[in-house]
Amino acid sequence: MTGNANQFKQKLKIATGLSDSAISAAWPQWWSSGADSSLSAQAELRFSLARKLGLDPRSVINDDDTPVFLGDDSAKFKNSKGDTVKEKLAITSFGLSLGRILLAGSEPKFSIVGESAENLRSSMLQNTSFIGIEDLLSFVWRVGIPLIHLRIDPLSAKRMCAMTVHVKGRFAILLARDSLYPAPLMLDIAHEIAHIALGHLGNETALVDMDNKSERCTEDGVEEIAANKFALELLTGSSEPEFEMIGEVAGAKQLAEAVTRTGNERQIEPGTLALCYGYSTKNWALVNRALRFIYDSTIETWKPINQLATDEISWENISEDSCSYIRAVLGGK
Repeated sequence: MTGNANQFKQKLKIATGLSDSAISAAWPQWWSSGADSSLSAQAELRFSLARKLGLDPRSVINDDDTPVFLGDDSAKFKNSKGDTVKEKLAITSFGLSLGRILLAGSEPKFSIVGESAENLRSSMLQNTSFIGIEDLLSFVWRVGIPLIHLRIDPLSAKRMCAMTVHVKGRFAILLARDSLYPAPLMLDIAHEIAHIALGHLGNETALVDMDNKSERCTEDGVEEIAANKFALELLTGSSEPEFEMIGEVAGAKQLAEAVTRTGNERQIEPGTLALCYGYSTKNWALVNRALRFIYDSTIETWKPINQLATDEISWENISEDSCSYIRAVLGGK
């Protein structure tokens, strides 16, 4: 190890394709430029990065070696088009390493594999009039599935919608799509819950939903359609919600009033029902305007998601180095 840390950072970025934000988040807080002259400090720096980014530690020690990922090709990718093997491996390794840390900071409760959407919905509705985002978040943490919203992208030019990590029979959910309203993320969360409950991960290490709208619901159709139906049943009580009760609408305000009225009658969160209307009619411009009337104001939805994660994680069960990494991924300092 004769090169300095900045040189190694550039080499790491070029070799892995990881984004600057991912590498910076994993960079240990204890590192200082003065540590460049210490071989032991440089070794610890590289081992720390390997643990958090899913790299083979043997590939980061010698300057002549090229950093490589530890992950394999057992992850499933949904709605993926044009992604290279290297890109998929980077996303998988990043997610798996992050998931392992999150699982270490949460207690295993009970498995939802094999549970029906009807049973999960019934359980969530015991103390609420409809399933909102708070109910979904409370549920996953209650059953031992940590869930966070990524504030960094593993790859600079690739976006994913969500990722579910599978480690020794346990699961963690990583969201990545931003929204100013709860409903879109509720569908993402319910969709990932569906993949877990339906056993779609099997022996796979991860299932990644890429944010490719043109390909959504067309690739790997059987499992995606099943997960969509499960998610809809969980949130609305029906895998194929009917929209006759909405009828003809003259504008966004009328649609908002209709879904609010019908949602209250059928125990469906109004924003979710509006999105269902959008999927049925493809009139997304109207739905997006209606969301402004359904919700009192916009909100950076990732903030309450990650605040709950901050409250729920058992930080004492995670190393100090990993704690700083998780806080960076959550959008903290």
